[in-house]
Amino acid sequence: MTKTINSRNVHEAFILGVDAFTWDGDVQEQDSRAGATLEFDGPVVTTYEKPCERVLFWEGRDANPFFHFMEGLWMLQGREDVEFLTHYNKGMEAFSDNGFTLNGAYGYRWREFYEKDQLDVVVKRLRNNPDDRRCVVAMWECNNDLDRDTLDTPCNTHIYFKVRNNRLNMTVCCRSNDMIWGAYGANAVHFSMLQEYMAARIGVEVGVYNQVSDSFHVYTELFNSMKEKLPEFDYYTFKYPMVGNPYKTISVFPMVNDPEEFDGDLDAFFRGQKNSFANHFFSDVAIPMQTAWDMHKLDKNTRGAISLLNSFCKAEDWKIACVEWLERRLKGREEVKDTEAVIGETNVK
Repeated sequence: MTKTINSRNVHEAFILGVDAFTWDGDVQEQDSRAGATLEFDGPVVTTYEKPCERVLFWEGRDANPFFHFMEGLWMLQGREDVEFLTHYNKGMEAFSDNGFTLNGAYGYRWREFYEKDQLDVVVKRLRNNPDDRRCVVAMWECNNDLDRDTLDTPCNTHIYFKVRNNRLNMTVCCRSNDMIWGAYGANAVHFSMLQEYMAARIGVEVGVYNQVSDSFHVYTELFNSMKEKLPEFDYYTFKYPMVGNPYKTISVFPMVNDPEEFDGDLDAFFRGQKNSFANHFFSDVAIPMQTAWDMHKLDKNTRGAISLLNSFCKAEDWKIACVEWLERRLKGREEVKDTEAVIGETNVK
């Protein structure tokens, strides 16, 4: 049977997903090449009513907002290089077959792989005919993916775009979807950024985002350890409390205010430009986040990075997520220092 998870945004979908894996009778144990999993015995459809509310805040998940954000921009530019991503997540090197590129890079498949920009084609078609039902973007290529050993096979295979009631709806199809790292981690950020970008270029509002996951699963050991860090389950209502959702009180900073100049701004951002963008998203969100990351990672000035974000990042959701993530790093360092001090005193005695 098909399972449906209807949510306002990814922050709510995540806890609803945890609830489903904990209590739903359609979940079964399934081995995989990466270890034991729990898997729904049928497809799972997740619907986001407000996909632009794309940031996950749950402390127990501890998602790296800098990496998710920057990877989303990297995709929109149509890149496949691994070097840019490793600046934000060193572990991405493990998915490259040659040390330089990623075989399944979604953005590259959107814009370069098929020797045409699929996004441009979809924009033109839906501008000319909003009733068009042929707007499919492919991320799976049988000659490249079906019978090839690679470290990076695309998990998401196709995207369907359609305009209804002046809103761009998007459906993403996924062959294999880990709830924690994929569906309610990276996917919710990257594909909602794509949807917002496409809606702006077409000239319509953002509609709903549906994620259709054929193998919807969690890795058992990780799932069980993560659940211990989430809010306590309410056995009276049989639900996790929907607490701590900042989107109840904050608004989303628009990614695109000048669709015609966005691609140029994106190119300039990746060339190292720091100001004079037509789209305020770059100067008011992307640059502060990029600078804060470098202060934290390269300069080891995490407190300075937090101060910079609080002063200059105008996207409240990204600011909150980044500051909280950095504060957890600071707390971890302080706990290590305290432990080392205790060990030192013990050795002296």
